[in-house]
Amino acid sequence: MVAKMKINRFMYNLLIERKVDGFSVTEARDAILSYDNGSEDINEARKMIYRQILSFLGKGWLRDTGEGRNRRYWVTDTFKQLSVEPRSDGKGAGLKVETELKPATKETMGIDQLFREKSQYEGELSITLGEVEELRSLIERFPEKSHEWTPLLTEAKERSATLLGRINALGKVLQHDAKVASKC
Repeated sequence: MVAKMKINRFMYNLLIERKVDGFSVTEARDAILSYDNGSEDINEARKMIYRQILSFLGKGWLRDTGEGRNRRYWVTDTFKQLSVEPRSDGKGAGLKVETELKPATKETMGIDQLFREKSQYEGELSITLGEVEELRSLIERFPEKSHEWTPLLTEAKERSATLLGRINALGKVLQHDAKVASKC
C-alpha cells in the first residue's frame, strides 16, 4: 500500500483538482482567494502561496522558469508520481495558519538554484543542438568548406555532450533529493 502525502489544501486544489500547471504566484494567489471565499487579504494569500511554492521547489515537486514577474511554476514528474491528499487536520484551512509555513532555508534555496542551473543548461543545449544541425546542413550544402567547418561542428558536438552531462548529473541529484525528501 502506498502512503499518501498530505499537502496544503490550497496546493491540493490548485495542482490536483484544478490541474493547474505553468502558473505564476499571482495566478495561484487569485485561485486561492477564489477557493477561500472568507479571505480578503491579498498580501497574506500571496505570502502563503509563495512559501508553499518554495517548499514544493525544495522537495522537487515544482520547477520554475523565467525571472521576476515572468517566473512560472511547473509540476514535476516526481510530484505526479506521488499519491497526495489534502490535509484534514485544519492546516491549510485558512490563510492565518502559520505552523506549516516555513521560510526558505539554505537547502531549499540551494535546490532552487540547481533547478535554475538545470533549466539554463537545457536552454543552452537546445541552442547548441540547433547549431550542430545548422553546421551539418552547411557542410552538406558547401562540401568544399567542410575541412574549414568540421572543427566548428566537432566543437559544437563536444559542447552539447558537456551540457547533456551537466543536465543528467543535476537531474539525478534533484531526483535523489526528491526521493529522500518524500521519505521524511
